[in-house]
Parts: sequence; C-alpha cells; structure tokens
Amino acid sequence: MKKLNLSHFIIAFFVVLVLYQPIKFIIYHFTDLSYDEILDFGWRGDGCETKDGRRLDYINCPCGTGLIEPDDLYKISNEGYFYYNDKLLGKVILKTKPSYFSGGEILTGGELEIENLETGIICYYDSILD
Repeated sequence: MKKLNLSHFIIAFFVVLVLYQPIKFIIYHFTDLSYDEILDFGWRGDGCETKDGRRLDYINCPCGTGLIEPDDLYKISNEGYFYYNDKLLGKVILKTKPSYFSGGEILTGGELEIENLETGIICYYDSILD
C-alpha cells in the first residue's frame, strides 16, 4: 500500500485555493440571480419617481430611503413580488447585478427597482456592502 505524501495534500490545497475566486467570478457573471439571492445583498434607497417620470422628494416617496438588509423581514416570491412581513409591497425588477468586488467603495454596482402596485411609484435602490 502506497503512503500518501503530505506535499500532495499541500499542492492540492493551494490549487483549490487559487482556483476558488476565478470559479466564483465565472459562475457569478454567467448565471442570473434568483429572486432569493437578491436579498443576500444590502440595498440602499435612492429615491423614487412616478410612472410619468416625475422625480419625488424623499418625504413623498413611499419606499423611503432606508436600507433593505439581508436579515430583515423582506421576501421576494418566485414571481418577483416583494413582501414585507407578508404584506405585498410591489414588483421587483433587477436592473444590474451587484458585484462581489467593490474596489473599496460602499456601493457594489447593483441597481434594483420596486414598483408599488397600489400607486405605480417606482422606488430605486443601489446595492451596498454589508
């Protein structure tokens, strides 16, 4: 029976370690985010506007300027409907996927829209680092 050499384990470990980030990068950029994965990121409110394109100030914006954190009570159904505490708030549209690489900035490049189903007001969000 052959003895396993410790150097083989070390080499295999470093190969896996070196390939992990490029594989993660490739998988991220060649696959779409599911609605469940959207809430794995933090989102910061970036204002809102009516369907006719009129920008609303933060006081009149129904979605506010708060944060959507991954551990909050928000849910997105498989059809893209956005819920808070089981109350339907709107329809989610992911415009741009967030990046895992931020370059030291708080924003990660993701853009999210939530259309309020009652008022038709569209709320905008930017992805942020957690």
